[in-house]
Amino acid sequence: MINYHSMESIKIVDSLIDPKNAEELKRTKSDIETKITKIQKLIKNENQSKTATNSRRSKKETELMGLTEDLYKQYQSLSAQYDNVIGKVVSPKRNKILASSSDSESEYFSSEEVDGINKRRSEKEKRNLSHTVKQEQEPDRVDDSNEVKDPNENVDNTNEVLENEAPVEAKEHERQLNSVMNEMRSLSNDKTNLELQIDSQANEVKELSIKNTELQNHVAELESLLKDKQGVVSNLEVKLNNSEEQAKSNIVKLMAQVNELILETKSMETQKYEMEERIESDKNEASIEREELMEKLNSMQQKLDSQENLNKELETQMEVKGEEILQYLMEIENLKEKMAETKSVEQTMLEEKVGFLAVLKEMEVELETQSHQKIDVEEQLRDTTYELKHMMNENKALQDRNDELKAAMTQRGEEITSFLLENASDENGASMEIMALRAQVNDMRLELDSMYEQKSKLELQNERNQNEYAESLAKMENLNTKLAAQIGDLENTIKDQTLTIERINEEQKQTVITSNKNLRTTEKKMEELAEKLRKKMEDNIRLLHQRIHVAEQLNNENKNSCKLTNMRYEQENKTLGEKVAIYEDELRRLKEETTAREEAPSSPLVDRMRFEFEAALNGLDVAAVKLEEHRECIMSNVSKMLCEIQLAKDWIKKMNAEMRQLKDNVDGLTALLSEKEEQELLLRDKVWNLEATVSKEGGENLNLTNAVNHLEKKVVKLEKNLKEKDEDLDSLGEKKREAIRQLCMVVEFHRDRCNYLVNLVSNMRNNNKT
Repeated sequence: MINYHSMESIKIVDSLIDPKNAEELKRTKSDIETKITKIQKLIKNENQSKTATNSRRSKKETELMGLTEDLYKQYQSLSAQYDNVIGKVVSPKRNKILASSSDSESEYFSSEEVDGINKRRSEKEKRNLSHTVKQEQEPDRVDDSNEVKDPNENVDNTNEVLENEAPVEAKEHERQLNSVMNEMRSLSNDKTNLELQIDSQANEVKELSIKNTELQNHVAELESLLKDKQGVVSNLEVKLNNSEEQAKSNIVKLMAQVNELILETKSMETQKYEMEERIESDKNEASIEREELMEKLNSMQQKLDSQENLNKELETQMEVKGEEILQYLMEIENLKEKMAETKSVEQTMLEEKVGFLAVLKEMEVELETQSHQKIDVEEQLRDTTYELKHMMNENKALQDRNDELKAAMTQRGEEITSFLLENASDENGASMEIMALRAQVNDMRLELDSMYEQKSKLELQNERNQNEYAESLAKMENLNTKLAAQIGDLENTIKDQTLTIERINEEQKQTVITSNKNLRTTEKKMEELAEKLRKKMEDNIRLLHQRIHVAEQLNNENKNSCKLTNMRYEQENKTLGEKVAIYEDELRRLKEETTAREEAPSSPLVDRMRFEFEAALNGLDVAAVKLEEHRECIMSNVSKMLCEIQLAKDWIKKMNAEMRQLKDNVDGLTALLSEKEEQELLLRDKVWNLEATVSKEGGENLNLTNAVNHLEKKVVKLEKNLKEKDEDLDSLGEKKREAIRQLCMVVEFHRDRCNYLVNLVSNMRNNNKT
């Protein structure tokens, strides 16, 4: 609004001197007002956009403040020129009124600025009026109450001076000056209003500075938050690495345990094969012993046919059950092989996972380096774009300056021609002025040439910067495409791995389920077979006990019969011995009698008795022989029966030993099966633990990848927001630059116009004096 006051005063003076340019000055006035309103709107928009906090904003604000200071200085220079023009047109006494206006301005500005303005005014007055007015001196400044006088007295003083200097032209200008003074009064009122507006704008500037400090504090807080988040991400990466190392160590330990278990299973299988070979060898030995016993016990074969048939059936059942056990063992071995294959597949998958994790880490490091490079390149590009924009603005300003200079040249040529036509009498002075103007024209042409050279240099620099910018953009696009392709490949590989891991887990679950079913079925079959064997063995044992009991009863009966026969034979032998003793005694007695009778004469009766006695003796001898033969037969039969009983006892003992061995073998096999089942349960637990650890690691990896993707998305969003804010700031800066450039153009135009007016006034004074 201060600019508006100065422009209004310039417009009045221009209307006094050159009424043709009044319309142009009105246009410039409206343009300046619109531009000032635009600047105010931009400042308000900046206050509203609190989120746009960046280091470049501070730079742009400093530039804007510098431009406003330049504009204020230009305004001061224009006001000084305005004071000089008014002082030259009206009278030296008018300087008092202008001094009062400057003192009123000093109320709004500092004492140093007022002193500088006064010095500039005094220097310009000395330069412009040294050849015309040597006796004029600037009066001393007094307080506002003493200096401010009635405007009618000032008008009278100006009228007297004009009557003395130029009676013809002054009368024409007096009317215009009266209107000017009236307008000056209205302008003083406007000035008070403008002062109030300036105070409000100063308060707004203070509020803006406070808001800027708040925004800077907010930016610092956001940076601290970003640092904290980066620290959290680094801690998560450290935890991930530690967990991976622990998982690797646990996997190594578990693999060592699995290898040990595999070795134990192999040793158990070898022991099993050795036990089977021993059982087969024992079976062969038992079959050989059985054949020997069968050869020895041909007499007992009829009694033990049923038992042999039962034994054969038991053997066939045992063989069938042994084959079934072998089949189950083969199935268990196949399941173990499948488990080993699944474990090897898991190992390979884990190794591939570790490799892919390492590749992912390398890719993350590359992405970080490339992101840093990208940020650096973007910063360079922003700097180059900023420089390019600055250079383009300078180019536009230079072009506008050239156009203005051309327009000024044409206007000055027209003015010079008009001035030459009006002042044809003063050819000498006009020729001097024409020479000066030609010199100025030459200087302006030299300036135009230098400006064209600068323009060509700036265009070359602009082209170079554009080429570099295009090359850097192409490089960045290539890098982005490569990174996108690599990221896509990694995502595909990770998806494939997850699918394979899920498939393997499903297969493992199915195999575990099938193995559980098979183990359950085998356990059920083994239990059924064990129960059948137990029942059959119990039945066989019962039958054997019954047969043994029958054989013992027969043996006892035979023993009793043998004892009875022995007792009877002993009694008979005793009786026979007694009879033999009796008969021997009788024979002795008879022999004695016969010897006595032989010695005596024989008789027929004695011979007959002797014959009977001999016949009786012969009968006794035959009976004794028959008894001995019968006794021998009985003893042989008894010994045979005892041998057969002893053989039966031995065979029963051997059968009991074989049954015990079979029971022991069955118990050993059941113990081995229980141990293997326990080992399988332990392996299942280990497999489940491994699956749980793998699933946990997969979940942790997924959580980490989700967190990293979330952070990357946040970073991308923040970068987009920063880019949008930078673009908004760039657009605002460009708009501000355009407005300031137009204001500078207007100020320069008015400065040139003031110089032109000063020259005209000086020429008019010279002409009036002459």
